[in-house]
Amino acid sequence: MVVMLRTSRLSLAASALVATTALTACGSGSSNSGSGDKVETVASFYALQYALERIGGDRVEVSSLTKPGQEPHDVDPSPKQIAALADSDLAVYLKGFQPSVDAAVSSNAKKDKTLDVAPDADMTLKLSSTESVGGEAHEHSEGDGHDHSGDTDPHFWLDPVRYKAVVQAVGARLAKADPEGKATYETNTKKMVADLDALNTEFKSGLANCTNKTLVTGHAAFGYLASRYGFTQVGVSGVSPEAEPTPQRLKAVAAFAKKHDTTTIYSETLVSPKTAETVAKQTGAKVAVLDPLEGLTDASKGKNYFEVMKSNLTTLKQGQGCK
Repeated sequence: MVVMLRTSRLSLAASALVATTALTACGSGSSNSGSGDKVETVASFYALQYALERIGGDRVEVSSLTKPGQEPHDVDPSPKQIAALADSDLAVYLKGFQPSVDAAVSSNAKKDKTLDVAPDADMTLKLSSTESVGGEAHEHSEGDGHDHSGDTDPHFWLDPVRYKAVVQAVGARLAKADPEGKATYETNTKKMVADLDALNTEFKSGLANCTNKTLVTGHAAFGYLASRYGFTQVGVSGVSPEAEPTPQRLKAVAAFAKKHDTTTIYSETLVSPKTAETVAKQTGAKVAVLDPLEGLTDASKGKNYFEVMKSNLTTLKQGQGCK
């Protein structure tokens, strides 16, 4: 995930003009960085875009490398975006999530102006630990339909606690890049942190008493959410939503779902529900949509992170038989 920050700078002449105007305006002051200009930021995809919007408020202008409806795994920065990266004052990204973005950062961004949020997100969950089927860990092999670019689950933002840590890191770096806005960034960060704490409490309470603690998902994107709230995730496909599972994997997951009386198989937005539907047909389960919040579309059940997460909570409570 990449966030690029570029603050418009006044020319020397313009600075003098502003100073003169300030002296003759009966003590009236300017806002933001002294000119009324906003801090220009670019987020690699939705989770960071939303954090910037909430934390930056009126001080920042936010755009995203990932278009609405585009899979973030598929992002390939354009020459224009790479040029903006080279000129940026701050690049924030999640190393390992988007290989083309990693390459662009490594080749073009200034090392002292980058922030990899992976340490703040506590990227410790291994994909293999969420794929136990029938008591045996699913072993990856060549051609098994799984993504072998890395075994670490990147979807930290589906865990409000991990997302909170990243939000705090982004807020701190915005304050460093735009010192005049420090008070605004600190206030807005605290408000978003409070909202994430409340969301975490709501998930804990809503998922405390469920008849089924196994999440069978088409795409293994919900490992951090499952780990936080006491579930075990079984993904039909791996961390890459485009990976096609083998017939053997489909059969094994279907058998596991039957054994554990699974009544709901979860598909997701931005990805074809075909895999989830195949397992559901073999087990008699229904299909429900969990949103991994990799990007908002017209099909998203909510207009922002919090609304979609609360919709996910409602879906899980119904699908897992929670009281």
